[in-house]
Amino acid sequence: MNIPARSQFKAKHERKQSRKFVHNRRRRIIWGCTLGVISVTSWLFVTSALTHLAVFDIHEINIQGADGDITNTLQASAIQVIQGDFFTYSKSAIEQALKKSDARVNDVIVSRRDFHSLDVMVHGKIPGAVVCTNLPNWNGSLLTFDSLDSCYLVDDTGFIFMNATTSSVDINRYYIPNLVDLTPSSSIIGTRAASTTMFRTLQSFYNSALLSGIDVKALLVKGAGEYELYAETKSGIVVIYFNEINGFENELTALVSFWNDVSQKARIKGEILQLDSIDLRYGSNVFYRVVK
Repeated sequence: MNIPARSQFKAKHERKQSRKFVHNRRRRIIWGCTLGVISVTSWLFVTSALTHLAVFDIHEINIQGADGDITNTLQASAIQVIQGDFFTYSKSAIEQALKKSDARVNDVIVSRRDFHSLDVMVHGKIPGAVVCTNLPNWNGSLLTFDSLDSCYLVDDTGFIFMNATTSSVDINRYYIPNLVDLTPSSSIIGTRAASTTMFRTLQSFYNSALLSGIDVKALLVKGAGEYELYAETKSGIVVIYFNEINGFENELTALVSFWNDVSQKARIKGEILQLDSIDLRYGSNVFYRVVK
């Protein structure tokens, strides 16, 4: 079959145009990629040059929210770990450094103030209880709670973070004398009074007794799963013995029920509560002694 000359010329011309179009497209793609690489490289170069200018070096840390006696220490710790400038410094490095610097630091928020300084907001730990490493101070049949010698503040996890102060006398108090044996006194701060689970269990027992109308003043951790709770009445301190064998929840239920019962009977008779001790360590039976 013979193809007309006009058709052959048209087909040949279209093939030539197609090859030229493909060639031009490839050139555009190559040039586009080349320009893209040049642009990115130029941007990185300029950015790198700018960030290494002295005007962007961080040389001032503004500590806010921390106790005055540790502000300078925290500031020095933050400056030591800055490895970079305004654009490349590590927030996490500063946060970790401040938390390691002082046990009172709970949370750290870092923000930029200007090209050469940072603002660091420090949130301190909130006291959950006082923990003392000595034994309760008995004066005859009276128990005094004035002294804060060998006492420390712990947070809600049982972490010891600072010495106790006079402003902390109204929170739960624990005596844990075996902490001295487990940890040298010089390094008690930064350790734990108990595991988080155990501490929160004891806090729950303590607070539940308070909410039930029992005027709890302190709790002694004797070791080997034995405890003493000290409650105050008009006739003096009542020592409440309990342990881990029967379960804290069961012993708390027994304590509250017994306490409410004897308190009501005393009120009916117009008497004050005359209890010396209560023993919850024998199952559902509650043993007690009256003041002689």
